[in-house]
Amino acid sequence: MKPTTLTYGVDDTPPLLELASLGLQQVLMGAAGWVMMATVLATLSVSLLDTQSMLRMGMIVTGLGAMLQANRRGPVGSGYLCPPIIAPAFFSTTILAGGGFGLATLFGMTTVAGAIEVVLARLLPRIRFLFPPEVIGVVMVMVGIAVLPTGFPRLLADPATLSAGADQGRNVAVGIVTLATMTGCTVWGRGLVKLLPLLVGIFTGVAAALALGCVPPTALPSIMNEPWIGWPHRAVSGFAFEWSLLLPFTIACVASSLKNVGDLTMCQKINDSDWKRTDMASVSRGASVLGIVNIASGLLGTVSHNASSSNIGLAVASGATSRSIAYSFGALMVLCAFLPKVAATITALPPPITGAAVIYCACFMMLAGIQLLTSRLLDTRRILMAGCALAFGLSAGLMPHLYVNAPHFLKPILNSPVSFSALVALVLNYLMQLGNTRRCRLTLTAAEDNYATLRDAMLEFGASVGARKEAITAATESLHHVMESLATGLASGEITVDIAFDEYHLDLDVSYQGQAIELVKTRPDRNTLLNDPTGLAKLSGWLLGQRADRVRIKTDADRCHVLLRLTN
Repeated sequence: MKPTTLTYGVDDTPPLLELASLGLQQVLMGAAGWVMMATVLATLSVSLLDTQSMLRMGMIVTGLGAMLQANRRGPVGSGYLCPPIIAPAFFSTTILAGGGFGLATLFGMTTVAGAIEVVLARLLPRIRFLFPPEVIGVVMVMVGIAVLPTGFPRLLADPATLSAGADQGRNVAVGIVTLATMTGCTVWGRGLVKLLPLLVGIFTGVAAALALGCVPPTALPSIMNEPWIGWPHRAVSGFAFEWSLLLPFTIACVASSLKNVGDLTMCQKINDSDWKRTDMASVSRGASVLGIVNIASGLLGTVSHNASSSNIGLAVASGATSRSIAYSFGALMVLCAFLPKVAATITALPPPITGAAVIYCACFMMLAGIQLLTSRLLDTRRILMAGCALAFGLSAGLMPHLYVNAPHFLKPILNSPVSFSALVALVLNYLMQLGNTRRCRLTLTAAEDNYATLRDAMLEFGASVGARKEAITAATESLHHVMESLATGLASGEITVDIAFDEYHLDLDVSYQGQAIELVKTRPDRNTLLNDPTGLAKLSGWLLGQRADRVRIKTDADRCHVLLRLTN
């Protein structure tokens, strides 16, 4: 079921013109990734020819990967609009491998990293306990935060991002106008304007940049000097393997896989208004695609990729999550690889415009992570886990000098706030569960008003296991209906409530001495409620079936059991 706020849900197909426009909008969103890739390659002193080759091969990998990801049949493909993009989680290892050992080693280790990700993807359903919503939420928040240092210097026209002699004030105005246009289209727009906020914002920003003279002087010549059609080719380099890089790349793969889980979970959540938990089978198939994409990246001679949080944020903002957009996006990306002028135009966008696009989508990603975090009840352990993971990740981004003396093999992790937060969250999540129980027993009496006791006990238990708020509320109300039935004289003595949680279900066993509760399928009428002594018990018995997913009555030697199951 799709949320009513989506203009085009996952299974909808927009009209052809809108489909092409939505695909183009997603392509432009990915332009920031190409800019970041070019920046990383510049730090490695990669030649201009090799840089262009790696960019264009990356476009082919991205386009084909997006189309494969939209597939929902077979062993790979999540069936969602979740295109790959240049992977920030691998930036530090890319610099380490490319700068220290050369492109051949970078391509070889990228291929190995892809194979590791495929293995991790197939194991995801079995290691689901490592990826509870609170861990995924932390990573999603950090992904949004991690791109802010890339977005804000461009948005606010840091002189380091501008060409020589550029007017900073005018460039800031271009960035603000672009961001304001995107925001206005999202909040007040109608029709195509609301559907394509990024595209409208970029075109408005380009118009403002031309009017204010903020287009870099080298932009137009660089575009005009490129041929219209050109065959992409692999960078001139072979393959090499370096054992000392295996651990940093493996840890980067874990961080990347965790980010992929978060992004694919977000795709599930925005396309299902009844979403309750991550479908790990779908995530496994989607993560397998991203591993295959990285194998292809190494073979074709480009850098590592993972799921694009910015593109997903754009889909959320525009309300267009149709998987058919992935095919439009993929076709356009592959086409860009064969049209050097188009690729040059995308990468030549003025920095304030790309900065506005990054900030716009980062806002949605951060808030989506917070929403995922708060969708579960959190006890002290989980609050500390999330808080510490965010704090350590932020320290790596804000105060990197604190980690200059860290062991060499840990530096690729410490240089990435996302990787550092993911590692801290995974370790703390495991440690915080030691000594924690997933079972609880309450002892009550039928003669008392037990609602407050039930509510407090269920909230405490739900927070200790990270259950959904809705599941705990439904369980509390179901137990209260049971107690109301038993208070009519059906039970004598103590009533015990055994609670068990297994991530998927919340199971309740109410045990007592006395008569069994009568479950009724239809709501008792007014006459029954007023004149029948058992009317209240029948009403409670009917309400049980409305709140719980499954209700069973069982009797043994001397006790009756009301067995309730609720989906978490």
